[in-house]
Amino acid sequence: MGEETAGDLARQAANVAGALFQAGTTFFAAAAIREQTGQSTPLIEPALYAFGIWGLIFSLSLAYALYAALPSRRKDPVLRRIGWFTATAFFCIGAWSLFVPAGRLLLALSMLSIAFACLLVAYLRLARSHPGNASAATRWIAAPTVGIYLGWMTAANVVSVDSEAVRFGLVRGGGFGEALLGSVLLLAGAGLAAAIILAGKTGTSRAPQLHLSYAATVLWALFGIVVAQYDASLLTTGTAVVSALIVALVALGAPRTGRAPGVPGSATGSGVA
Repeated sequence: MGEETAGDLARQAANVAGALFQAGTTFFAAAAIREQTGQSTPLIEPALYAFGIWGLIFSLSLAYALYAALPSRRKDPVLRRIGWFTATAFFCIGAWSLFVPAGRLLLALSMLSIAFACLLVAYLRLARSHPGNASAATRWIAAPTVGIYLGWMTAANVVSVDSEAVRFGLVRGGGFGEALLGSVLLLAGAGLAAAIILAGKTGTSRAPQLHLSYAATVLWALFGIVVAQYDASLLTTGTAVVSALIVALVALGAPRTGRAPGVPGSATGSGVA
């Protein structure tokens, strides 16, 4: 695992602080966020109940941060590889919850994008980690946390791009142009989600919790879109159904084939991913 460094302690502290920051700022800004985002309703926005997943995300983030802060986890090779990325994502979402009520929506969108990018890196590093380096707790705490969070960030970024296009007058809100743009974004998001799921399935970590939790969250968002938009836009509703089928088929399709370095059947030697 290598020697313990000051960076390890800083990483642990950053994750705990970030998990608390994102939960605290979002809680206190919740009413203002609803007021600001309620000014427009994109034709690909999920039903209100779907946003309840934030409670699960914040709870998992805190559980993950506390687990990663244990002295015994300080030199954990997997947590070392993902820790700074998860901490950055936490702080970005905390900043997002401050920018939205202030009306700084482009800055808010940039925070969502950075959080998505950081969580994607963490997801890929988890997927490619050596199974011998990932404890059962890491597979059941870190993997679902990253998978669910990344899944929701995938959906959030797609919806936010559509919303910003309407706000800047690129398409008329509620019209065919927005429905068409929303459908294109949904299909692009489904393609991206499929690629992310495949990366998790074919990784070396032997942690199906990662890609399955990601897929389940994307499906949760898509189902929420169907529920919210079935009487507002047949086009976006139908596209959401098709997107859900794509994601489900990829998630439940062919078994993962990736092998870890140093395990039977691998052509390479052992090593730490």
